[in-house]
Amino acid sequence: MLKKTKFLCLTVYLLFRCCVPDTHAEVIDKIVVIVNDYVITQSEVDKILLPIYAKHRNIYSGQELAERIDTARRSVIERLVDDKILLGEAKRRKIEATDDEIEAKVREVRRRFSSEEEFEISLIQENLRLSELKKRFKEWLRIEKLINSEVMGKISVSPTEILDYYKTHKSEFKEPLKVKLRAILVKTSKDRTRDEALKVAQKILYRLREGSDFGLLARQYSDGPYADKGGDMAWVKRGQLIARMDTLVFDMQVGEISGILETKLGFHLFRVEDRVEESTKSFAEEKEGIEQSLVSRKRQVKLGHLIARLKENAYIAFR
Repeated sequence: MLKKTKFLCLTVYLLFRCCVPDTHAEVIDKIVVIVNDYVITQSEVDKILLPIYAKHRNIYSGQELAERIDTARRSVIERLVDDKILLGEAKRRKIEATDDEIEAKVREVRRRFSSEEEFEISLIQENLRLSELKKRFKEWLRIEKLINSEVMGKISVSPTEILDYYKTHKSEFKEPLKVKLRAILVKTSKDRTRDEALKVAQKILYRLREGSDFGLLARQYSDGPYADKGGDMAWVKRGQLIARMDTLVFDMQVGEISGILETKLGFHLFRVEDRVEESTKSFAEEKEGIEQSLVSRKRQVKLGHLIARLKENAYIAFR
């Protein structure tokens, strides 16, 4: 339920940027910016800024927090202005979204929920009526159609560009050395002294060297987070572990069992199940991803040019 609610929150967050108030409706909160025939209100800005503020508050404080929030606020307003500009142009060109297209977007959101009831509860939590959601989808679709016509329809990426990018950015496609790892952790605690924990670890190591199954011993003795999985940590890339562990396990061969490694948590034992050496992904593997990346970059540039051109003849007044 939490993940689904988060998805709807994200959908609403994206669509809220495209929601243009009825200019004939009563304005009940502060106007921040006037963009041609539309207004951006304080409530629109706050709706988007709220989760950003919550995130920043967990990381920053004092003057730095204030500066981060101010930067975020200016960025949000800038994006909202751009959206109003684009929506105005879509309306000027009489670009429309059909009822079928809007309903398809609603169904896409609904599919993230196990029932209609969950979907409706999420709408209530977001203080959002279904009619409002559809209105925002309609506006978003109109903007996307404008972008597809004026931007995406004018973008092309040649096979030569894709190959050149691959050749000149080989470091981006390197796969580091990785090992499939099992681990056992014997913790020290107020109920078990260091010497007692070490004796348990030594007993486990002895049994492993005598041929006992690592997974079974992990389930029986390990205090680590992977105990229920027989100590299976799955694939671990070089650099993901603390330096001493990294050095230890990446010097091991497949099937090898480590000695006992002590950290502040306690005593660790490892077994390397498999190993894949460092490699570079092939052009065939990366071709599609490179093409998508190049298209995305060109889209951003051309969209920026479109917005800048539209702003030249736009009325924008900050309050």
